Amino acid sequence: MKTSLAGLLLLCLVLLGLSGPARAETPKVSPDCPCAGSINRLVQAYESRPEFKTLLDAAFANMQQLPPDYPRGNPWIGKDLGYLVRFLESWCTFLPQVNGSHDDGLKYIQDFAWFYYQNPFGRVFVRLPPGKGIMQQFVRERGAYMDSPASLKFVEQWINDPRGEKEDYALPDPSAKDGGYKSFNEFFARELKNQAVSRPQTMPGRDYLIAAPTDCIMNSVPQKITSLDTPITTKGGEALNILEMLGGSMYAKKFVGGTALSCVLMPNTYHHFHAPVKGRVVEAQILGGSFFGHPNFPKWAPSTGNVGFPGANFNPFGGFQRAYFVIDTGQYGHVAMVAVGLNTISSITLEPAFSHLSAPVAVERGRKLGHFLYGGSLCLMFFEKGRYTSGAVKVRLGNQIGIFDTPR
Repeated sequence: MKTSLAGLLLLCLVLLGLSGPARAETPKVSPDCPCAGSINRLVQAYESRPEFKTLLDAAFANMQQLPPDYPRGNPWIGKDLGYLVRFLESWCTFLPQVNGSHDDGLKYIQDFAWFYYQNPFGRVFVRLPPGKGIMQQFVRERGAYMDSPASLKFVEQWINDPRGEKEDYALPDPSAKDGGYKSFNEFFARELKNQAVSRPQTMPGRDYLIAAPTDCIMNSVPQKITSLDTPITTKGGEALNILEMLGGSMYAKKFVGGTALSCVLMPNTYHHFHAPVKGRVVEAQILGGSFFGHPNFPKWAPSTGNVGFPGANFNPFGGFQRAYFVIDTGQYGHVAMVAVGLNTISSITLEPAFSHLSAPVAVERGRKLGHFLYGGSLCLMFFEKGRYTSGAVKVRLGNQIGIFDTPR
């Protein structure tokens, strides 16, 4: 049976005798830190609210060891509030760098995921007040830093990374080492120079084709959409709560019994998302929610790099900040797309035509719908029953199926 986050919080409150590791004096946060507001708010809440102190102490005392695939172990074991304060201060101004065919863009995102890995107290901290609000403020303050000129330091690395395919993008100043961008986020949300050339739609005249909504790692979603409102354990595994995913939309019932695909974006990829099918957008909305709190990050994002692989649980994303679109394709039924902003995503921006939808908007497959800023993100696509069997992704001759690794 699932335990609600509110129930977990009540459980924390009865653990008043639980004490975590001895805590050294809390370090002072530099007033120059762009995230000083949220970090000081965290310290103040810990020192002035006994129930919040109990919750955080319980979280530190309940840190779980990681799977064998992560030999360094959980860095949070044996730590305390002082360590969390220093971690957030360092994360606030962290700038990702490129190393061979890899990058460290997920470094702090992954390390913070270990804080609430199989740890209900840590999960309550990031998903219920006051912790949720504190962490949302932290993300927005970090986002403001990533919007500043100070965040440009390593953009030249990213531009020169062959995987970045700079020739595909409209650089503000192609002669500048940093491309003429004004911040890392401006680079991150870079626009294609010519979508028809660099990201052409396969056979655009054939309306029965489904396309990837962006550059991503794609997998089928194994969970069944067997109920409208309550995820229940079924013979085929966990059921997706489609009503939560679509924020209570009246269209949710159309996807009961249907199938789903996941499309996970990585830090180096194009971060605008587009219509996967042709039709009419009949509903579009941004929904508030948490930025953190997936209970089993290693299973969803294993060390193999196959993010969102078959067997991963997508239900937790129903509580994250997200935007959804419902597209009426006519003879092929409705298709829903959910753009999820998680971890250090503080912005999901919709194209103006969809930001305040008052009437259906016709879209061709490949039309831009919106974009993300820096952090982790994914798109989920849902299909009506009998419309798409998502056991495997079908490709045609010449379509990309992967990218070679290059030495670090």
